[in-house]
Amino acid sequence: MNKNIKSIIQVALSNLSTIISGILVGFILPKIMKIESYGLYKTFTLYASYVGLFSLGIIDGIVLKYGEKNYEEFDKYKLRSIFRWYLIIHFLIALIICLISIYTEGLENKFLLICIAIYLVSNNITGYFQQISQITMRFKELSLRKILQSILNVIIILILFIYYKFGYTINYHYYLIPWILVNVILTIWYVYTYREIVFSKHIPLKNTFGEIIILMKCGFPLLFSNLCSSLILTLDRQFVNILFDTKTYALYAFAYNMLSFVTIATSAIATVLYPILKRTNNKNLKDNYNILIIIILMFVFGVMVIYFPLTIIIKYYLPQYTDSIIIFAIIFPGLAISSPITVIMHNYYKVFGDNLLFFKKSVIVLVISAIANYISYVLYKSTISISIASIVTIMIWYIYVEQYFVKKCGYKRNKNCLFITLLTIVFYFCSYYTNYIIGGILYSILFIIVSVAFYGNKFKNIKSIILSKK
Repeated sequence: MNKNIKSIIQVALSNLSTIISGILVGFILPKIMKIESYGLYKTFTLYASYVGLFSLGIIDGIVLKYGEKNYEEFDKYKLRSIFRWYLIIHFLIALIICLISIYTEGLENKFLLICIAIYLVSNNITGYFQQISQITMRFKELSLRKILQSILNVIIILILFIYYKFGYTINYHYYLIPWILVNVILTIWYVYTYREIVFSKHIPLKNTFGEIIILMKCGFPLLFSNLCSSLILTLDRQFVNILFDTKTYALYAFAYNMLSFVTIATSAIATVLYPILKRTNNKNLKDNYNILIIIILMFVFGVMVIYFPLTIIIKYYLPQYTDSIIIFAIIFPGLAISSPITVIMHNYYKVFGDNLLFFKKSVIVLVISAIANYISYVLYKSTISISIASIVTIMIWYIYVEQYFVKKCGYKRNKNCLFITLLTIVFYFCSYYTNYIIGGILYSILFIIVSVAFYGNKFKNIKSIILSKK
């Protein structure tokens, strides 16, 4: 089997376990928790999504500098010293956050800050080794840990569900604490797996200080471009979290939680794509760009059919979250628009060495997003208006970032933009059917018709690029 396909399958299988775990978390947690408690849990996940910022670009610098190397080619003496710097930096930052928690008002805020401090160290150290697994294409160990994490997560959820059935009140603490503990255990396991580049002889720290600075300078644009991408996709949630009460935020965050079932699936491609592209010549990169965009667009718009059964489940299983359905419907097409950016375009910018340009473009879009969200709140003071503003911003982001490929590769995007616009309209039309079964069937039929009409002549190319060793 083609090694690239095998890698994608390995990651996809691990992501399948994550999806199953995510389904249980997505539906059981809001069922067994009060809305306010679920809102506090989602507040943690919102701010925890920013902890990657504290890697200070070190791991991003490693990705860019060593992205073409195999594991055996690494300078292990140097990496041991780099990891020690990485560890010291994270423990210092975690200590500062813990000290801040002492002077923070409210027990819940203190608890959340301490959890974030612990998660920051655990997540970023795990991320360090995951990136090494990724750039060296050692996807088996990456996948194994994801599967184990999913299994342990399922066990935690099932235990809490049993307690709930016995009449106990389930606070988000009861899930968050063991979940963080699982992450810590997996981090220790990762350290043991990569003990060859952690322990034993290393270059003295003072001799690698310059290397750390180089990695930071190299990695900061990638770090902040990743952060900007994350902020563009989460800024509306940030506005809702700050400007509305916990219950309203819980409803809004629940709608986004439904999207995670799809984002986990697309990350299987994103995880393996960069090292593959890094090893691909420029001609094939340019030739394959359009096909890759088409694959992602068709995949995400295709799986958007899950909206219809999910809304039925929400309506009857979680009636207290029924108000989330309209938000869910508005933001879902945004995932289809943003996935080509985060999965394909950003990786291309990195491979072409223009990550700084991607960062600058994303900063501009982030400012536009902040202005759009603020204006929508001032004018309408509703979460619906904020969600609409986020969709408009994502479309602007798509067009602005892709302009780079129009100039560099002579890429013609009108057809893809029309495909996005047409299927977004189709989805909105079908989602407002009160009968979700009919809506789902109608969307499926129209999706197939539109896809064949637009890309029927590309199916052979799509099959070729998926199966080709190039």
